[in-house]
Amino acid sequence: MITIRKAVADDKDKIREIINSESLTKIDSDALPEHTMVIEVEGALVGFGFLEIAADLALIKFVFIKPDYRNQGLGDGLVRSLINYADRRGVKYIYVFSNNKVDYFKRFGFSYITSHECDEKVIEIFNVNIGQQPFIMELDVERFFDSCCCH
Repeated sequence: MITIRKAVADDKDKIREIINSESLTKIDSDALPEHTMVIEVEGALVGFGFLEIAADLALIKFVFIKPDYRNQGLGDGLVRSLINYADRRGVKYIYVFSNNKVDYFKRFGFSYITSHECDEKVIEIFNVNIGQQPFIMELDVERFFDSCCCH
């Protein structure tokens, strides 16, 4: 059975184990973001995703599925759950900032925007250095739910 749910305090050690075993050095394993979702397969935690939410904006900070569980649609389910979670909290736009082009998110309706198109409010709220994160993707949440990307 596959379960996707909001992380609880007991998940922190399991997430920390994955972070350490997979050498995910960009993540502070001591401070789990408030808006963390986990995915379990047969009761075993196999992935997680972090959102940062401020007002009606959200930023996908990280999405990870353990290598043995990739290419099974689990990452898609996790991202869709993050989008749904954000929507239930009144989020209108979700962003992904990256050093590399990440076309994976296009399947959900994210599109690339330039730093000039990115609202200054987003950069200020999430304290993002555009120079270090040259690729910006944006998702209009309402459009996601009105499109085939939702299904």
